[in-house]
Amino acid sequence: MKLQRSTVILVAAALLLGGVVLVTQSRQSGSNQTATTALTDSTATPVYDFAEADVVFLQIETADQTVVFEKDDDGFWQMIEPEEQPAEEAAIAFLLSRLVTDGLVNTTTVEAATPADFGLDNPFATVDLTLADGTTHQLIVGDADFSGQNYYALIDPETFPLPSEASDIEVAIVGENIFNGVDRPLEEWQAVVEENTTEDGETAPEDEADTDPEVGEESGNNSEESDRDR
Repeated sequence: MKLQRSTVILVAAALLLGGVVLVTQSRQSGSNQTATTALTDSTATPVYDFAEADVVFLQIETADQTVVFEKDDDGFWQMIEPEEQPAEEAAIAFLLSRLVTDGLVNTTTVEAATPADFGLDNPFATVDLTLADGTTHQLIVGDADFSGQNYYALIDPETFPLPSEASDIEVAIVGENIFNGVDRPLEEWQAVVEENTTEDGETAPEDEADTDPEVGEESGNNSEESDRDR
């Protein structure tokens, strides 16, 4: 049986159209894969090259509060301002780990006359660190960038506030975790200290019957006398 000429033309057109679609989809898939690979390969770097364990002093100043910490002789973090008490080790470790692993996203150069455009004239936070060898570092955290996920910052500026006559300055772009690491209420910086308390809020005394053998002996003698009376 012979196919009509119009049928043959329609079949050929369908095959041609299908081939175009397959080529287009293949190109789009390859393009998407390249873009995904590029995003995956773009990894953040450390803000500082010292080790987390090297930090012995930490001060974080924001518009709401200033918190100061230092390590004691046993290597534990203690809050010394605004209150003296054990610090929340996990909160400090989170911030320091970001500073020495993946906190730096990128850097850019800006005109020194435009720090206000990046929130660096009145920064959100100022972080001061001191290492065991006495070396000091400072991180100034400003506003969020255009993505809203990263933040402009100054790493160890020679002077701050920036002098008006300065030349172009290098501005860092740090990750959102750096911002989250410094943006904490006071109670999240403090370790939870559990105490036995009475209903009126006073510290409850220890059970002397459990700790004083004389009390326990006296109690036992009273019990024997009671049995004899019966």
